[in-house]
Amino acid sequence: MFDFDEDLRHKVEFVNQSILDLDLSNIHPILADPSRYSITGGGKRLRPILCMLCAEAVGGDYRDTREAFLALELIHNGTLVHDDIIDADLFRRGTPSVQMKYDTNRAVLTGDALLSLGLRYASMTGNLKVVHMLAETALKMVQGVALQTFFRREKVAESTYLKINYLKSGSLFECAAALGGIVSTDILVEHEALSEFGRNFGDAYQIRDDIRGIYAEVEQGDLPRIDLLNGDISLPLIYALESEEISKQDISTLMMPYLGENESADIEEIRRIYKESGALKRSMDRMRDYAKEAIKCLDGLDDGNSKSSLIQLMDQYYLSFIPESRLEVIL
Repeated sequence: MFDFDEDLRHKVEFVNQSILDLDLSNIHPILADPSRYSITGGGKRLRPILCMLCAEAVGGDYRDTREAFLALELIHNGTLVHDDIIDADLFRRGTPSVQMKYDTNRAVLTGDALLSLGLRYASMTGNLKVVHMLAETALKMVQGVALQTFFRREKVAESTYLKINYLKSGSLFECAAALGGIVSTDILVEHEALSEFGRNFGDAYQIRDDIRGIYAEVEQGDLPRIDLLNGDISLPLIYALESEEISKQDISTLMMPYLGENESADIEEIRRIYKESGALKRSMDRMRDYAKEAIKCLDGLDDGNSKSSLIQLMDQYYLSFIPESRLEVIL
């Protein structure tokens, strides 16, 4: 009998081993050491998992996606190194960021090295569609970070938030899902279905991340709730400010982090406002709408364990998500 959790564990192990096996021998240790530190620093490996599951969903072998998902993960980690520099974050996933462990100049170059390595592995697939997809996605991500930085501490419309959301985060999930199809089949309609599935998955992901940021606690030296306090726009904030139930005092409380008054921000009070204003529920509903739309994108694919796994992943990660819970799914 097919075991969903065991299958995911096996795939996570395959990804982690593939990352450990990365050949950095022709890169100077000045860059190789922080590059390996970054890429082996943990994480859920959600994007490679999505790539492998999507490959299987159209009849492919998940092992054939190795170079594609390594390229994806290298590019992703390169952007994370640069993000930490922009945000002056000292920790990532509970451990010192690259810039804190080494220095800022070395971190900038490490991010560049990881992006370059990503292009190397993309070329190793021998598939120009893979290279083109990753290059376009990297450009989208850079634009998303630029817009997020530009609009930090600014009031933006929901449409602007969603555009930033897609460029910065959703496009990478769209790419992950599409790559699984590209390396596994020549059927364009299946490429399109997986791409659309990944886009909706990614749009839901950032909203989920916004919600988790409200309820996460400081843990192991990291600051999971940092987005709540550093002025990054979030969907719950947009919805709270639109609510007719919110008072002027509540607005002032919510805006403290966005005015740089972090020390005065009352996290518990902010959580109360998001809940009582209806912003939390509205955000949850929007996230689940994207998740349901993602599942619909799979309707045209043949039924099987991998299609079922994608649906089950959507359920565990989004449809059954409880914001206040400290429990996480395997990924």
